[in-house]
Parts: sequence; C-alpha cells; structure tokens
Amino acid sequence: MRAFRVYLPSGMHYWTVLDDELRLFEPADRFLRELRLAQGRAESTTKAYAHALVLFLVWCATTGRDWRTAVQDMGLLVLWLRWTPGRGGQHRVVVPGPGSKPVREDRRINKVLTAIRMFLIHAVNNKEVRLVPVRFLTDAAGRGVRNVLPGAHAPGAGAPALLP
Repeated sequence: MRAFRVYLPSGMHYWTVLDDELRLFEPADRFLRELRLAQGRAESTTKAYAHALVLFLVWCATTGRDWRTAVQDMGLLVLWLRWTPGRGGQHRVVVPGPGSKPVREDRRINKVLTAIRMFLIHAVNNKEVRLVPVRFLTDAAGRGVRNVLPGAHAPGAGAPALLP
C-alpha cells in the first residue's frame, strides 16, 4: 500500500491509495476524491489522510484483518502505530523495551485515527460497512451518531451499531 498523488485534467490534484500491485484501493479513492472535489478540502488534507489510511490498511494486511471489521481492534492499531517503525516496519513483532521512545507520538496517532474515523464514516454512509462500534465514530461527548447512522438506534458506548 502506498499514497499516490493524482493529477486531474482540470489542474487539480488529490492523493489516493494504491495497493501493492499499483491498483487503486477503490473505497479509499472514493473517500479521498470526494474530500477534495466535492467538499473542497485542501490537497494537503487528502495527502495526510491517504498516508494515514495506508498505515491502517498495512496494519490490516499485516495482522490478517479485513478493513471493514478491523475497527473492533483499534486498541491494537494504536499499539502498532506507537511501536512499529515507519512504513509498517521491517520487523513484524513489536517488542518495546523499558524506557523505549514511541515511534509515533500521541498527536500523530490521533491524526491517523481521525482520518480512519472519517474514512469509516464515509464507508458507513455509502453502505460499504455495516457494523461499526459507535464509540469509534463519535467523540467523547457522543456527537456524530445522528450524522453517521441516520435512522439507527445508537446503542450504549462500545456496542456496535447495525445499519438498516
């Protein structure tokens, strides 16, 4: 997986995600293209989000998870982000020693999680994903549930929300 800059005939640019065979990863491309072209977000936003999604998708592939259901294990992703060297690392096992410095600080991890959250909200709204824990799609105050899951009952924190 890698982030890739797309040049459009109009002169605009946006970033997308390519798989290891250099094919578009369609769900991410739809999300990033919509951010840039329909929502008017900056190219730098699509670049940051594309790189964040690459981390998420590499983690999914490395750990044998499907991206549509991997949200259930986001705590493990945070651990992986904190201790695995860049580009997924050459080592598949994460073994931080006492006093080790994290590879990514909390600020960077939060930016990655924000991009993943926005991607999954887009996937839910476009019916590419059916089951997502509400706690991941909302902030601490619970905002966002109505926008993310129209018509769905918002179960208690941590419970999955099933779309109709």
